[in-house]
Amino acid sequence: MSDLVVEQAQLYARARRGDERALERLLMVARPDLERYARRNCESDDVEEAIQDALWILYRKLGGLRSVAAFSGWLFQVVRRACLALARRRRHASLDEAPEALLVDRSATNAELRLVLSHIIAGLPAAYREALLLKDVQGLSAEEIADLLQISIEATKSRVHRGRAMVRVALADTPSASQPAGVR
Repeated sequence: MSDLVVEQAQLYARARRGDERALERLLMVARPDLERYARRNCESDDVEEAIQDALWILYRKLGGLRSVAAFSGWLFQVVRRACLALARRRRHASLDEAPEALLVDRSATNAELRLVLSHIIAGLPAAYREALLLKDVQGLSAEEIADLLQISIEATKSRVHRGRAMVRVALADTPSASQPAGVR
């Protein structure tokens, strides 16, 4: 075994036990490999964003990995999925191309609406919030989310559907988001 692999295995074990310094070092050790992989698999302007997404997911999900042997493969898959999600988002029409009528928020300023939505989404149960953010913000498919969260595709779809329903209900119950601007 090479020294790097041994160091990575030791860092992985310490990071899983909650050692923040080991986690920081693990992120630094993993980054060069992720950069090389992302440069081969992402569009050129997506590389840094994909790496950041992967490192953030690593930070959040490290405790869920079952073995150090799965670590590198899992991390490369996270980068690959981040690259695919970023490419998918770029294929959608930009807001600049949308008709003005679709961009105008008649009931709240954009900042107000973002704040209200942020609070609503932050208040969702973790399972629904995570599935909703992965689907609607990261642009992952139900299959990718199911794989990432290690749940069934049906459970993924259900969580996204229920999360969206909870957001709709909460948004309808929020006076600042549901009343016209002059009625408040």
